[in-house]
Amino acid sequence: MSQELEVTSVTVNDLLDKLRAREWMIPAFQRDFVWTIGDVSALVSSILERRPIGMATLWGQSDDSDLRLEPVSIRDRDNPIELPGAQSPPAMKYAVLDGRQRCTAIAIAFGGLRPTDGRVRFWGRFYLNVAAMDDSNRIKFHREAEVKKNGLDSDSIAIGKGLFPLSSSRPQESLMQQWYRYTQAIRDPASYPESELPDPDELERRNQILARSFEGLMATKLAVNIVPSSYSLAEICEIFEVLNTTGTKVSTVDLIHSWLFSETAKEASPILLRDWIDRIGELSGAVGWSSSKDRPELIAQMTTAAYVSLESRPDPRAVGPKRQTRITSVKSGDLLATPTLHWKNVMAYQQEFVGFLGNFQQCVADGAFGWQSCPYPVTASIYVGLRWHHRFDVETTHRWEISDLDALFRAFFWRNALSSRYDQGFLTQLGADLAQLKAILNERSSFEDSCEWATEANRKLSTFMNTPDLESTTLREWISDRQTGALQKALLLPIIARADKDLLRPSIDISFPARTDIQLHHIFPQAWCRNNRTGELSEWLDPDVSEKDWIGSAANLMPLTRESNLKWRAANPGAIIHQENLTFDSHKEHLSKLFITDEAFHHLESGAAGIPSFWETRANTLADHLQNLLTVANQP
Repeated sequence: MSQELEVTSVTVNDLLDKLRAREWMIPAFQRDFVWTIGDVSALVSSILERRPIGMATLWGQSDDSDLRLEPVSIRDRDNPIELPGAQSPPAMKYAVLDGRQRCTAIAIAFGGLRPTDGRVRFWGRFYLNVAAMDDSNRIKFHREAEVKKNGLDSDSIAIGKGLFPLSSSRPQESLMQQWYRYTQAIRDPASYPESELPDPDELERRNQILARSFEGLMATKLAVNIVPSSYSLAEICEIFEVLNTTGTKVSTVDLIHSWLFSETAKEASPILLRDWIDRIGELSGAVGWSSSKDRPELIAQMTTAAYVSLESRPDPRAVGPKRQTRITSVKSGDLLATPTLHWKNVMAYQQEFVGFLGNFQQCVADGAFGWQSCPYPVTASIYVGLRWHHRFDVETTHRWEISDLDALFRAFFWRNALSSRYDQGFLTQLGADLAQLKAILNERSSFEDSCEWATEANRKLSTFMNTPDLESTTLREWISDRQTGALQKALLLPIIARADKDLLRPSIDISFPARTDIQLHHIFPQAWCRNNRTGELSEWLDPDVSEKDWIGSAANLMPLTRESNLKWRAANPGAIIHQENLTFDSHKEHLSKLFITDEAFHHLESGAAGIPSFWETRANTLADHLQNLLTVANQP
């Protein structure tokens, strides 16, 4: 087996041979076949029309590989069903890292892979319809009941109707033999009802379609990228995170799921990781953070961070020819090496685990929020890890309190978020940061006075983080202009997390996760601003004149329900405030959480004239809040 990366290609016929021979097999960590009938039809059309059909990425497997492999299959009544004619696997075989969907689709369409259960999606057969006048109807799928009813399981009857089965009805027949037989049968009167051929023009049209499809089938190739067996599983995850232009990922979580299940399959309750991730995602604290379909690696990273934080922990798992003896971060290799025993411990104490995640949100933003609102959501794993260490290691290893951790971590989080420090290489940096924070916390017992420790903690943060000092003036500049990426999320997070009541309908709870559909809307609506960017307001509202995008800035955004926003954006805020009889005193608590002070509200209710003063006042309030968060022991 070659030890070099290799790029090659295979024809459809070669691919079917390799799948039947079990030379190409599917790793157990791969997700099930999820393509629809339409997806398969589209791929078949591309093959027959000689269009590119993408790439498969394979990983060479040595004889002693312990990677669990399965033949290509689809779901049936009780057990998966395999491609007809499957053989015993050879000594040399390859794991299909990417391309499982394409390979399975080709096996279904051209190889006769089909379920026996009528309730399953692919209970049926694909045909080339040469009788169709519209190219878009050229590939037809008929369910097996319809096939039997209309005699389409007989090639002669099907061909008489202009339908050529894509999979052969004859065992051991190659694609070349099958389609050559079709080129003869299309002109054979015995293939048609009452032995009557279509008129010559129609027959020629059908024959040309068949010939072109035959040529396409023989010529089209699937590109193949072969990774040698010398690559470890951890390297596979890191190097081939995204394998092709469709964005299909080698999922580390799927690998872990497979291993955990394999190692616990004989126990009373085998571990189904993806199911567990979904279950805890319904618990308070993990809502918006834990989903098997949306960034499931976040939970895996938190679990591994908890392992890294422990002083006493089980041995790591071996993840390749070189046994990994130390887990130091939350990179793919570290996640894979996290042992099953640790996963069991986390699952046994899932309430604490989820609670720590909820505590993280309260710690940094004084409210709940989902990962999509969080700058660098992986940072949560540091907090969860340190809480896990505090809870499960002996007390002599952590002579500090949760309040100390909250004060330190809050400052770390905001310095990190506002400096964009995790823009590059955060997975490696995260492990080092966890160790640094742990060391600062462990010094707490050396200080009798919390203020003295806080001073030293601030100095240590500045040293190891090496981030610039962020003054209120800098923060105000950022808040008063539209930002992007993690910085914009950081500026908006306090507004999102603290908001709890709809401004126009205070009886409606808009806090997360009570409502997950709340959006940020413009306080001075975009359309209104476009229509009023004249005179003195042009330097604030006209993008061709103003040096800043005040309209899209954090200073001009707040959460509202969709219904309230429709009313709010219909006029300028001053008019809406008057119409709704809003006063600062009646909405003081809610307005304060939106960083709208009494002074700012006065400018807001004055309408257009108050725009500059409102934005500047609110930007100052937000900047002062963020400034406080950057320092250890300063409470939000």
